[in-house]
Amino acid sequence: MTATADVRHHGGPSDPDESREGALARITPAVTLDAVGLVRTGEIEDLGSILSRDMPRGGGDEVFAPFQVLRHRTTGDINHAGEDWGGTTFSTELVMGTPHVGTHIDAFSHCQLDGAIYGGATAREAEGDFGWRSRAIHEMRPIVTRGVLVDVAGHRGVERLADHEEIGLDEVRDVLGAAGVDIRLGDAVLIRTGKMREYGDPAAFVAGQPGLGVDAAIWLHDRGMAALGADNTSVEPQPVPDWHRNLHVEMLVRRGVPLMEWLDLEGLHRRGATTFLFTCLPLKIRGATGSWVRPIATF
Repeated sequence: MTATADVRHHGGPSDPDESREGALARITPAVTLDAVGLVRTGEIEDLGSILSRDMPRGGGDEVFAPFQVLRHRTTGDINHAGEDWGGTTFSTELVMGTPHVGTHIDAFSHCQLDGAIYGGATAREAEGDFGWRSRAIHEMRPIVTRGVLVDVAGHRGVERLADHEEIGLDEVRDVLGAAGVDIRLGDAVLIRTGKMREYGDPAAFVAGQPGLGVDAAIWLHDRGMAALGADNTSVEPQPVPDWHRNLHVEMLVRRGVPLMEWLDLEGLHRRGATTFLFTCLPLKIRGATGSWVRPIATF
């Protein structure tokens, strides 16, 4: 199968400018400059979760290895040369875990359809012995754009949506309409289900997920969305309602929309926020399919 045929089969980039960066190409310097104009007070909301040994572990240790600090050392233990450091010591640690637990962003290589990733390359072509050679997280640009909160739980007046519940297109339109917000080219759209309220109870947090439906996600993309995130483990509901038409494929593979998961949106809810300057900086981990991130909203 040629790359061209594969792109056609899976959707591929609809705009030549999006052929490499996906929908993030929509975040032009003008879009970023416009978003910076939203800042009035300089106040910041931290949208990241704490990485720790006792955090939720995701969908099984075989695939989503838990985060842990494996070892803590000080220079006093390893100063074999016996140099006089004047009482100065340094501490280090070794950490391990998949970047798909905790607040993170998915690279395009995280998901494949029939063995192919966004842009048409097959895993055989793009994956090496030590990670992905293309569409990996080290290629993803920093995200600085307008953020839009779609506070579904807040709109309903509930603490959180029920596990497995799918958020439909009509409700997304209703929430945006009530907030008086239109989706613009280059927006990062964040969906609040209230699920993050269970983050302190790992078993409950991973037991099941409410999430965004495919039709709603496609509509947001078609309106101009550049990136999509949510306060659950997968953006879409878990278990996935229909693997033959799922959100990860429609966003990551077909449209090049990066997904941000495990976002802490409770502070935005308490503020009654709707739009803000959104910043998300993926780490340049060569070959990786995702990255831990610490996104912020600035007001």
